[in-house]
This record gives sequence, C-alpha cells and structure tokens, in this order.
Amino acid sequence: MNEQQRHNRLEELMPESSPKFAIDLTTALPPAPHIIHQALEEAFRQMCRADTTAMDIRHNRPGGAREDVECGSRWLRGRFEQELDPERIVVTNGTQSALNLLFGTMEPGTTLFTESITYAVLKQLATRAGLNPIGVPVDQEGIIPQALEESCLGKTGQRVLFCNPTVHNPTTAVMGTARRVHLAETCRRLGISIIEDDVLGFLHPDAPPPIAAFAPDITWYCMSVSKCFAMGLRFAYLLAPSADRARELVAPVQRLSWWFPNALSSLTINQWIRSDLAQQIIVAVRADIRERHAIASEILTATEYVTKPGSLHIWVPLPDRFERHALVNAAKLCGVLIRPADVFAVSDSRVPNAVRVSLTAPPTTNDLTVGLSILDKLLGREIQKAKESPINDPTLGL
Repeated sequence: MNEQQRHNRLEELMPESSPKFAIDLTTALPPAPHIIHQALEEAFRQMCRADTTAMDIRHNRPGGAREDVECGSRWLRGRFEQELDPERIVVTNGTQSALNLLFGTMEPGTTLFTESITYAVLKQLATRAGLNPIGVPVDQEGIIPQALEESCLGKTGQRVLFCNPTVHNPTTAVMGTARRVHLAETCRRLGISIIEDDVLGFLHPDAPPPIAAFAPDITWYCMSVSKCFAMGLRFAYLLAPSADRARELVAPVQRLSWWFPNALSSLTINQWIRSDLAQQIIVAVRADIRERHAIASEILTATEYVTKPGSLHIWVPLPDRFERHALVNAAKLCGVLIRPADVFAVSDSRVPNAVRVSLTAPPTTNDLTVGLSILDKLLGREIQKAKESPINDPTLGL
C-alpha cells in the first residue's frame, strides 16, 4: 500500500467533524461540570472574607491541619458509615505521595503484591523504593485470595498488598463484600499488610464498604480527590490503622515538604465539605459520567467492552487474532490515543490482549463522540477481517 492509498484509508475513517489534533482517550481525568466553577467561586469568596486566610497559607500543613483531618473524617464517613478518629488521618498532596510515604517505611526487598494489571505507576514507585512488586491473578472481582496465598509460597520477610477493589484500574472490576472479607482474612492469617486505593469509591453508586472497614488493624486506606473533584487539587486522605501508626508515619518526614497538602486546596476542600458542596459535586460528576457512558454504549457496537457505573474509562478485551498494539498504533494514526494493557502490567508475562479507553479525558462530548466513532470503525473493520482470514494482519490494513 503506497502513501496515497494509506492517506485515503485514514480519510475514510476520520469523520467530517473530526478535529485536526489527537483526541486523548488515555488519561482518566475527572469530568468538569459547571458546579465546579461555582464551588470554586464560593470557596474563594469565603477565603477572601476570612481574616485568617493569609496566615493559613503562610504555613505548611504537614499531615494536614486540625480542620483538614476533621473534615476528612466527616467526608470519609460517607464510605465507612461510621465515625472515624481524625487522629488516624494523614493528609498528603496525592496518592503517589501517600504511597511514597508508606513505601519509605518498608525494608528493601519487601514483597509488594498487587493485581497482575494495576495502577500504571505503581511498579515504578515500588522499584524506586527498592520493593519487589509481584502481580497476583485477578478475575471479574479483582484479586483472587487463593491466588494471593499461592503467590506467598517461598516468600519471606515483609509482605504488603496494594489493591484497588472498587472500580479497579484498568479492568473496572468491583470486589463484592464477601470477597473483601475473605481477602482481609487471608491477609491477616498470612501476616500481610494492606494498602487500599479507593479513589473511585464515591463515584460508584453501589460500592461495598472498603476493606479497611473490615480489617482496620492491617489496612492503610487512601482516598484521593483527583477523580471525584479535580486532579489539580493534589489532595488525598490516608487513613492509618491507628492514631499511633499515623504519628509514626509522619514523624520522620515532618520537615520534608514534598508530600504536604497545599493550603489553598485544603481550605477549598474543607469549605466544600462543610457546606455540602462536596456532595453536590459528586452528584454532578456522576451525571457527567453517565452521559459519557451512554455515548459509548451507542457508538461502540463493533465489540463488547467492560465497565461499571462511575468508571472514568472502559476496558476492551480483544479477540486473540486482533493484536492490541496494532490497534493502538492504528488509532494513533487516525488521531485517537488509547492505552494497551501493557501500561498496567506488573510483569511482561500473561499481559491480557486488551486496551483501556478513557471516556472523560476529552473536554467535550463532541470530541468523545468523534474519537469513539473512529475507534469503533477500526474495531469493526479489523475484527471482521480477523474472522475472515486465518492470518492476522499486524498493520490493520493501514
């Protein structure tokens, strides 16, 4: 196929309304409903009226000020359905800072179990900290407790589990209550500490209680606002197993400001929680996500995909003869960016033949519609070709 033929092929796939720039379907950015603008206006208005704001932003907030952890306790009550001791809460400037704090307390060579495909930067964070990340097989509910137990055979020394049981990234799996209890019991019996990432806990309407609610003594629970409010706020709550453990975590790094929450984000989020604006934002974000899911359901008909209410993305398993990297490359040539499963894999073995497609990264639903339309045409054409031909064409015919 010459260059002119290739160009004509791309033109066939690109709708007339397609913009002349790449449509990013890789990043799971939170939606930005108009209420965010209104809530920011209200928070800034309150801050400007307060006599204390200038002094509040003059100081660092290592681990969060008293009002930060008290508001955090009030906010997290929506997930735990019980009062939480504010002294157990450490506030950081995001999930990665929380993980770096925790990883910094672990011995070099510590075994870090996690889902076989997981949070894309976890492996990098773990290896930089000298930990040994090991992927554990998953199913439609996430980590399989029996598989975790089998993975422990021959492993000595400190062992920790990182898991994302509510709308797992990237598979969107939601772990049921019985599985959460079973996993917690397995970890307690094997002497494994748990780090639970619940970043989408408030967005999934039927999310079971966190694992930390069943096993608070062995679980570090992390809830970032990066998906339910805004990524740029750089703010996360870390709930420790006890107040003493929280103090022990923070004490050695009190003077290292790289992990501190910034004061303006803290004041903003506190005001939202106290005024109930936080809950109104959640409602609006959920509505935006539902709209984008409806668009995906209408457009993506060429193949089945997996997702859950509240998920910012979909997970698209591909037929065996339809190679994921070929799809990613072909989509890129057509101006659409998606992520292959390899980005999330802990090891190079047994990577599923699948891609993750973000529904919330495009700033407008029109951009999303165009991007998904291109992707559906690619999927439909090449899946049909794979069925008709015994040999898969790695170039997707482009």
